[in-house]
Amino acid sequence: MMAHRDIFLVIGVTFYLFVYNLLLQFENTLHYATLMLLFSPLLICWMVYTVLKHGKYNGKKLDKDEFGYQDKSKADLKMF
Repeated sequence: MMAHRDIFLVIGVTFYLFVYNLLLQFENTLHYATLMLLFSPLLICWMVYTVLKHGKYNGKKLDKDEFGYQDKSKADLKMF
């Protein structure tokens, strides 16, 4: 249930920011874009908080490794 809420929230905030950018393109809609700019930090913080709190990580556990890469095996990584 929470995963669907996370996805819906991310899609909603992305659409909100897309509309904001679209309104910036036209001179007669700049006042709407300014109003949307006031609410965008709240929406982005709410989205980040929700994803971090309720999101699920489906990747490999790192165990004792300091960091890991999903696309490379441990043998392919070299010292730098």
